[in-house]
Amino acid sequence: MFRKVMRILTAGLLLFACMVPHTHVHVAGKEDRMKDRLSEYLASEEHLQGAAFAIHITEEHSGRTIFEKSADQRMRPASNMKLLTAAAALDELGEEHRFETIVATDGQVKNGQLNGNVYLIGKGDPSLTYEDVQQLASQLHELGIKKINGDIVADDTYFDRERYSEDTTWKDESAYYGAAISALTAAPDSDHDTGTVKVMVEASSPSGKPTVNAVPETDYVSIQNDAVIVSSNEEAELEVKRIHGTNDIVISGSIAAGDSEREWVAVWEPTEYVLHLFQDYVKASGIQVTGTAKTAKAPANRTELLRKQSAPLKELLLPFMKLSNNGHAEMFLKHIGSKEKAGNWEDGINLMENYLSDIQLPKEQMVIRDGSGLSHVNGITARQLTTLLTQIKQESWFPAFKTSLPIAGKAERMVGGTLRNRFVDTELAGKINAKTGTLTGVSSLSGYMETKSGEHVAFSILLNGLLDEEEGPRIEDQILKIVYEELKSMHTN
Repeated sequence: MFRKVMRILTAGLLLFACMVPHTHVHVAGKEDRMKDRLSEYLASEEHLQGAAFAIHITEEHSGRTIFEKSADQRMRPASNMKLLTAAAALDELGEEHRFETIVATDGQVKNGQLNGNVYLIGKGDPSLTYEDVQQLASQLHELGIKKINGDIVADDTYFDRERYSEDTTWKDESAYYGAAISALTAAPDSDHDTGTVKVMVEASSPSGKPTVNAVPETDYVSIQNDAVIVSSNEEAELEVKRIHGTNDIVISGSIAAGDSEREWVAVWEPTEYVLHLFQDYVKASGIQVTGTAKTAKAPANRTELLRKQSAPLKELLLPFMKLSNNGHAEMFLKHIGSKEKAGNWEDGINLMENYLSDIQLPKEQMVIRDGSGLSHVNGITARQLTTLLTQIKQESWFPAFKTSLPIAGKAERMVGGTLRNRFVDTELAGKINAKTGTLTGVSSLSGYMETKSGEHVAFSILLNGLLDEEEGPRIEDQILKIVYEELKSMHTN
C-alpha cells in the first residue's frame, strides 16, 4: 500500500513538473522548427504512405512533451512489449531474484544405490542450458550414486501445461522466437534460446550434401538432410524447419560451397526434451537406471539432492532485452503469475496490469495478450510507453532496467544487442538506450536518448502496417537524428 501511495505522489509531482515551464530544451521558435522538420519528413517518407505511426517524445526528467503524433492511438508494439514485462518482473521478483532447478528423491541412498525415484523439478529458469542439465547428472554421480532403483521423473508443474500464448500461430512453432513454454526447458548455448536445438549446416566440400550437426547431440530430434551444395556464384537459400507436432527436422534448399549456417529450432514438448537429455546424461555418468523416464508431479514428501540456481534477474535481463528473447518474456510472465497456482498467462498478465495501473497506466486503455509482443493483438500507445519509461526512473531497480536496454552503435552483442549495427559512427552512437521491435508489418523503437547538452529524452516510435518492416529501423533512426540535431541546435544558437 505504501509503495502504491508513493507512486501516486510521484506521478503527481511529475504532473506538476510538466505544468512548470522548463528551459533545458525549449527555445522559443526553434522547437517549432523541430516539429516542422519531423512533420515534413513523416509526410514525405514514401514507406509510411498508407501505414499507421505513433510517436511520443518527452523530456525524461519532467515528462513534458516535445513532439507527438497520434500518441494515444493503440498500436502493435512488437517487442516493445518487453519493456512492460521487464518492469513488472523486476517489481514483482526483485533484481536479485534467482530461478531454481532441483533434483530430489522420494527414496533413500544406501551402499551406492538409490531406492526410489529421482525427480528433476523445474521452477521456470529461463537460462538453464543443456550443459547445466549435464552437470546435474554428473553431480548426482558425485554423490556416490551408482544405481537408481526407480524412475527418472521430470516435474514441470510449477507452470501450467499451456505451451503457447493465445495468439501464437502454427508457423511460429518451429522458430526459436516461438518456442513452447515450460517450467523445465533448456537452451543449446549462452544466448539462452530456451526450448531449442542449434542446427549447424556446413558446406565444406564443393558439391554434394552439406554436413549437419546439432547442439546438443541428442536423438530427441531427428534430422533429414535434403539440402545440396551449390557453387559460390549461384544463388543459395537454405530452409530448416521442424514438422508440426513432431521432432522431425527437415533441411532443404541449398547452401553455397564454403558457407556455414546456424539455425535455432524449437522442439516439440520442451519438458520431454530436458527429461530425455537428463536420462542420457545420468546413464553416461555411469549410473545404472532400472526404471523408465516419465513426467509427473514430485511428491511433497521428498528429499532434495541438488539445487541449481540461475544468475540474478538483473543479469538475466541482458540476454532477454539485448537479444529480445521471447521465451524469457513468457517465462517471466508465467513466473509472476504463480502466486496461488501453477504459473499461467492470465494471472501473469493480471499482475502486470495491476503494476501498470499503480504507475498511472490504466489497464483499460491497453490490450495485453503476452509478455513478448509476438501477438498481433497487443495494443499499446506511444504515450503509455514514454509514461512507463519516465515513471520507472523512481524505482530502485531502474539502473538494472536501463542497463539491459540495447545501446546504439556498440558492437559487443551483450552491450549493443539489437542496436549494435545502428547509429554506428554517428554522434548518436552510445547515446541511445532503447528496445527494438519487429513483426510482420511492424517496427518499433522506444527508450532513452541523451542530447548533446547531456539532457535526456524518452521516446516511443511505433510503426504499423508497413509493406516492408525492414524499412522501419531506417525511418526510426532518421526521426531520432532530426530530434537530436534540432535539440543540439537549440543549445548552440
